[in-house]
Amino acid sequence: MNKTQRIYWYGVAACMAATICGAQPQPLVVHEWGTFTSLQDEAGRTLGGINSDDEPVPGFCHDVNGSLVARPSDLPPIVSKGVAACNRDVTMRLETPVLYFHLPPGASKPLTASVNVAFRGGWLTQFYPAAEPGGFSSSDPLTEKSNGSLNWNDLQIGVRANGPETRERVWTAPRAVQADSVCATNGESEQFLFYRGVGHLACPLRVTRTADSTLLECRSQCGASLASCLPMSVGHLWLASFRADGACAFRPLPSVTLQAASAGQEQRLAFTTPAGFHPAEYSAANLDSLRRQMHAALEEDGLFSDEADALLNTWEVSYFKSAGLRLFFMVPRAWTDSYLPLDVSVPCEIKRVMVGRLELVTPEQRARLRNLAQARAPTQAWAHFDRTGAQAVMRGAMPAGYRDLGRFRNALLLDEFHARPTPALEAFIRLNGLQSRGS
Repeated sequence: MNKTQRIYWYGVAACMAATICGAQPQPLVVHEWGTFTSLQDEAGRTLGGINSDDEPVPGFCHDVNGSLVARPSDLPPIVSKGVAACNRDVTMRLETPVLYFHLPPGASKPLTASVNVAFRGGWLTQFYPAAEPGGFSSSDPLTEKSNGSLNWNDLQIGVRANGPETRERVWTAPRAVQADSVCATNGESEQFLFYRGVGHLACPLRVTRTADSTLLECRSQCGASLASCLPMSVGHLWLASFRADGACAFRPLPSVTLQAASAGQEQRLAFTTPAGFHPAEYSAANLDSLRRQMHAALEEDGLFSDEADALLNTWEVSYFKSAGLRLFFMVPRAWTDSYLPLDVSVPCEIKRVMVGRLELVTPEQRARLRNLAQARAPTQAWAHFDRTGAQAVMRGAMPAGYRDLGRFRNALLLDEFHARPTPALEAFIRLNGLQSRGS
């Protein structure tokens, strides 16, 4: 059954229920998807400084503070005027949540509604179309008590409108969905509501590497603020390893029950799995297999097929084609609702389908960090900005060892320096403008 048919039969069922029970049918279906991204080291410690984009949004998006999200990781990390490029308070990225609105066939258009979303433990920094941001101050530290918000008041849903022109895949991929367009009070329109944020939160799962580096151990990791929501089940998980040549190896993992930890005690072990993959397990074909399994899980949690495609297409490079070891999992709805409460002013059926993306530090990354730490101290930056501070000027290629650390190379380098400082790391950080901000 395609999406149009599902909306139709949903409307039929609602009308039948209204006839039988005398209740009003729900006139609106709202679907949301997005990604919670975190970084953990071998001991399961959450690493900060992950405020870097590998797929930045188009320039027409609203941004409450351009310095909170660092430049794309393939460009120089230096930021002009002394603004920090790496904020160690950022321990979680809320990446590209989008909200789709589906009016049932025959509904009057447009429908006026207001939408409010908040990020408990974070700030909502980028959005489109225009909204009223709240809870953010550039002078405040980002902590677990931060509470950013966005309000889209008096949205018009179901208008005939096109969004701004762009070729950015991170924006065009979410448009490939049959949804009713929205229009803000200032006239900005799109096929969805978009927002992003930065947070000072920990992933709900903690993954540690055994001393011999052969196994990964997974445990629940939930704070006291979630006590009323626990236990929660994480039903779908995948450990996936991606190589620079495009090959992938992955395995599905057992479900995990998120539970409250007893005071002073470590969470019970949920499962163990080999920390790596045999060379024979890698192939380019595995990408399609992993994608199919994730697509099925996204539909199972409530997305329409084209919405699941939109999520996977939006993050195709970041999820599936960037080298690294990562754990994907379907975030429990109760966890999302607790940290990212959403309110729509009219009666509606809401499905919120979020993917957890946990990046795991690998032995290969650790070896590259050691090589950088033990190298001869550099005497000049590999790149700098012109006098305006707007244009990068390359002096040479990005150092291979630094480049191959991946998207969160700055966070890894700064963490290594704080744990094991060397003259080479100190010079590299100082010359290339990697001064950190935050705790």
